[in-house]
Amino acid sequence: MGLKILIVGSGGREHALSWLISKSHREVEKIYVMPGNAGTLSEKNVFNIECNINNHQSVLDFALSNNIDLTIIGPEVPLVEGISDLFEKNNLNIFGPKKYFAQLEGSKVFSKNFMNSNNLPTAEYNEFDNSEKAKAYLDKKKMPIVIKYDGLAAGKGVDICETLVDAKKSVDNLLKPNEKIIIEEFLKGIELSAIYVCNPNANKQTIGLTWIKDYKSRDEFNSGPNTGGMGAITHPFCSYKKNDVYSLNVEIEKIIIKTLVAINNSSGTTSKYNGFMYLGLMISTMNDKPYLLEYNCRMGDPETQNIALYLEKNNVDFLDLIGFDNEKYPDNFNLSFIDDNNYSGFCCTIVLAAKGYPDSPVKDFYLDLSNIEDNNSVKIFHAGTKVSKGAIKVTGGRILTVNAFDNDKQNAIDLAYENIYKIKAYNDSGLKNENNELIFFRTDIGS
Repeated sequence: MGLKILIVGSGGREHALSWLISKSHREVEKIYVMPGNAGTLSEKNVFNIECNINNHQSVLDFALSNNIDLTIIGPEVPLVEGISDLFEKNNLNIFGPKKYFAQLEGSKVFSKNFMNSNNLPTAEYNEFDNSEKAKAYLDKKKMPIVIKYDGLAAGKGVDICETLVDAKKSVDNLLKPNEKIIIEEFLKGIELSAIYVCNPNANKQTIGLTWIKDYKSRDEFNSGPNTGGMGAITHPFCSYKKNDVYSLNVEIEKIIIKTLVAINNSSGTTSKYNGFMYLGLMISTMNDKPYLLEYNCRMGDPETQNIALYLEKNNVDFLDLIGFDNEKYPDNFNLSFIDDNNYSGFCCTIVLAAKGYPDSPVKDFYLDLSNIEDNNSVKIFHAGTKVSKGAIKVTGGRILTVNAFDNDKQNAIDLAYENIYKIKAYNDSGLKNENNELIFFRTDIGS
């Protein structure tokens, strides 16, 4: 009998993971995606499972009754709520950190205080639970400034405020009764997403994946409201010679090692951090040093889609990568090229979104993808879609990503845009999106 894998989530990240695992050299019998989307249904040995993933007991019951060998948690909410603790209590393999560790993402206050107490490089900040005190603090600060909601906000709880008026409006919008916000200095530089595989039971306890540049703003040239992400590119630093980025890589590795040592020692148990850890970094223009903006306790979206195609093109088996069942496959854990910055090729990822995203996206229309043929260089990963009456129906704000790979960065960008322009949208009245009434995407991803 082959392996049975359960992936929890419905977005592009989960589609990308199911696709990558379906290509494993191991014998994988079934991959369940809970609840999945229109794209996961099209992959080899992948099955969608209707279930409310917020009901952790239902997820656990499915895993137990179907003899699941490994569960991978995609989104952050189940991790923050403690689904990994529940699975471990029932002796089930799960890849994702426990509730205590997931506070690094679940609470901005917890994470910033953690950074500060462990002397990790981050922006100057203060926390507030009172709007008048927060506004009085703003009166003394220079603009621009960054204001963050303490809890989870699906990538939309951060405001970069250019004026004092905007900053005070942000306080009113983000600070809820009995909750907190963070106000921190604005750091100027180049953003970098560094994602690490953290598995205390594997031969190598941390493996750094290729660096990614994410585009959070909805509109071109980083304008408009923050979103969950509008695109990603294999980071420009990856095109430099190894010696040129060596010192930066050393500094980032110091951050991940120091983070893991500190969080593991503070847990109060023998449990260790197990799962992905995402470092959101700013490479400062002042001194070329990395500063921590945030932690995520899972892979990002759309970074996962970008990384999945990159790994597949570099012949990396995902189950090897996370160290699953490594005692049975000891010779397949040869992934040093990722840590050593021996990068090969570039990926460009462009998000197709519904008009009105992120505040009030249009829904219940359809896509025509017939002009795009997935091949070795282009792959579509679905997010807010489902199959309805034989067609692809849009159900969410971020609809899908078009992902392209090439050994040349500009060729990857051009290939991604060439294909996303082929996508047509229509509704029940036959509207073909000729005037962008239904879908849109940023036109500057990779710039």
